[in-house]
Amino acid sequence: MKIFKHSIIARLGASMFAISLMALISMIGSVIVAESTQGDAAGINLAGSLRMLSFRIVSETQQYQSRPSLGMRAQAEETIKEFGKRINSPVMAEVIPETRDHQLYSQYKNIVLEWEQHLAPSLQLALQKGSDGGDDYIHNIEAFVPRIDKMVQLLERSTESKIKLLSLVQGISLFMTILIIFIAMLDIRNNVVVPLRQLVDMARQVSRGKLTSRSTYQSQDELGVLGRSFNDMAEELSKMYSHLENRVNQKTAQLRQSNESLQLLYETSRQFTRKDDICRRMIPVLKQLESITPVGPIQITLNEPNKKQHYRQISTQSLERPLDCSDQSCENCIVPQMIEAPQQTLALPIQTDETYFGEFNAQFNPANRPNQDQLKLIETVVENLSTALSLELKAQQKEKMSLIEERTVIARELHDSLAQSLSYLKMQVTRLQILREKDKPEEQINEVILELREGLNNAYRQLRELLTTFRLKLDKPGLEPALEATIAEFSDRLGFAIHFNYDIRHQSLSPNEEIHVLQLVREALANIVKHAQASDVAVLLTQKKDIIEVLIEDNGIGIPDNHEVKNHYGVIIMRDRASTLGGTLNLNNQAEGGLQVKVTFKPKQQN
Repeated sequence: MKIFKHSIIARLGASMFAISLMALISMIGSVIVAESTQGDAAGINLAGSLRMLSFRIVSETQQYQSRPSLGMRAQAEETIKEFGKRINSPVMAEVIPETRDHQLYSQYKNIVLEWEQHLAPSLQLALQKGSDGGDDYIHNIEAFVPRIDKMVQLLERSTESKIKLLSLVQGISLFMTILIIFIAMLDIRNNVVVPLRQLVDMARQVSRGKLTSRSTYQSQDELGVLGRSFNDMAEELSKMYSHLENRVNQKTAQLRQSNESLQLLYETSRQFTRKDDICRRMIPVLKQLESITPVGPIQITLNEPNKKQHYRQISTQSLERPLDCSDQSCENCIVPQMIEAPQQTLALPIQTDETYFGEFNAQFNPANRPNQDQLKLIETVVENLSTALSLELKAQQKEKMSLIEERTVIARELHDSLAQSLSYLKMQVTRLQILREKDKPEEQINEVILELREGLNNAYRQLRELLTTFRLKLDKPGLEPALEATIAEFSDRLGFAIHFNYDIRHQSLSPNEEIHVLQLVREALANIVKHAQASDVAVLLTQKKDIIEVLIEDNGIGIPDNHEVKNHYGVIIMRDRASTLGGTLNLNNQAEGGLQVKVTFKPKQQN
């Protein structure tokens, strides 16, 4: 029985076997009954013929007694003999049961015994005596015929009982077959169709992503095992999907947090590089930092660089406007009431490798501490703030240095040109005063006056050059546009076009170096306009590896061989500028005529 609980195939096989067995039983029963009824019809006919032979014997015997003759006697004896032969026929023996207590067997034996012991002898006696034989045999035959009728009835009943048995066997077989088929169909419906339909529905729901359905079929057979396996699989898939959904949600939250962090870093870079009040730049960033990390309120104390004395405090939560607030319309840091401060504080210094700017303080709840990523984000924001403050400090220092350098340049220009000319004029005035006091000749006095006039002209020219220099601006980025404007200016003054070639890499020179190169070119062109008497001028700027070379060439009269030009103010100024650039100045007469001014130096950016 255990195998039928664990196997649908075994149950279906048993059902098919039972149906086949019922069919086989029905067939065997039919064959047995058919075999048992074989000869019953002949036996019934033969028994029925015995009754007719009984009446025939009586008739022939009576005819013989009334009209004795050998023919009639022979015929009557033949009929008697035929009756004996029929009653002892093998056909009758086959249809008579062998069971002694059977009623048909007793009836048959009584008839045979009655015939052989009484009727046959009485008939033979009647034939022998003839008309004197009497008619007692007639009464015996009349009593014998009902016994034959009863035997015939018993034979018919026996045959009918066999036919009824066949019908009963076939009916029982049919009923059992129908019952087995019904039980098999019910089992198939309950244990195959219903659970299979559930499994198919579950498979469809799983294919649509619904993992909540479960099989309710409980059995030890194949579909029960399949249902439990399907339930286990659905449960595992549900757990797996739930785990994957949790991981996706976690990754989504991490990506969202990373995106917010990147957005905060972008806002940090954008806000901290703005030219605005430090409070207006920092408060939006700090509030955004509070929104994506479990810290707040945040307070920043700014100190003088590398000093302990603080000059400003910035907080994301203030009940009143800070005293140092410069914008009365801003209310980014003002709140209606203070939030109860958590218990712990995160303190980070705002500093770079060179400078300390202050301290960053952020409060947080110990039960909700910032994680490592959030701490790294806070540190990055503080580092960006430190970098922004450091860049601002360096920009201020650079601006101060530029202003100091500009003033130094102005002082040097005044000292090297106009101040020396005025000193020379002062000496000439003193000389003129001495000559007038000593009543020197008029020629000497006029010579001094001419020198004074020339000195004044030189001083006036130098003053104009200085004014031009101080008013000169690099409106466009780079040295090349400024040189092109200078070349155009001096081309107009000379009356012909100056050849110009600029071959220096982009951003090779600093702004200060560009100013000195521009002034060197202007000074050399100014000397050409005044002294060279040239008809062709070229300005060439080239770069060979990390060396800048500036050439100003003309086809004029050149410089005297005695090199008196070395003491000329313009040459002195150009030498000072070349020295400031860390380079050299060379003045050389060209073989074909004219002068070549050559300045070579190495830019500081390349050092």
